[in-house]
Amino acid sequence: MNVETPSRKRRSEPREIRRLQLIMAALDSIAKRGFSDTTLKHVTEGASLSQGVANYHFESKEALYDATLGYLAREHYETWTRYYEQAKPTPAHRLAAIIAADFDKDICTSKRLAVWFAFWGQVKYRPNYQKIHNQYDDERHELIERLCAELIEYGEYDLNASQVARSIVALSDGAWLCLMLYPKGTTAEEYHSDNLLTLAKYFPKHFPLEP
Repeated sequence: MNVETPSRKRRSEPREIRRLQLIMAALDSIAKRGFSDTTLKHVTEGASLSQGVANYHFESKEALYDATLGYLAREHYETWTRYYEQAKPTPAHRLAAIIAADFDKDICTSKRLAVWFAFWGQVKYRPNYQKIHNQYDDERHELIERLCAELIEYGEYDLNASQVARSIVALSDGAWLCLMLYPKGTTAEEYHSDNLLTLAKYFPKHFPLEP
């Protein structure tokens, strides 16, 4: 009888599964230790894989970090696009959906927020992180601005779409920062409500949303 040992089974697992194991272990380590104290050994031990396996899938720790940020950015992109597509086809409902996605229970977690800010703190030294992030986020910002422009036109508001869009994005980013710095303070649900209240200040003819 040929019974595979756990280590042998791991070596035979598909490439994408092993890559994901390393990425998830990197997320855990960066959230716990930050960039400076995370080593490849921490990642491989967290993934229960050898350093040789890590070297096979990622030519360097920097390549692993790029893949980790790419994973976070794709996850966020796929979440907000799903919220957007499932919303009622009005500018107000779709704008509210994009904002709601930022507070999704699988996106807005203490671990993910810690890793996001760790990456953002490194942008000055590693511009490629900004490129990876913007590859997914530029579309979101442009869509928010377009929805704001439609609301301004329909509601005849005396507002600038670009300025309002920047404020909306800044509110979500600021909420994430506060949730990370003060985890026992205001909840994600409360920040979500705060953001919707701000939309009502900008677009009182459209918010609060009708059921």
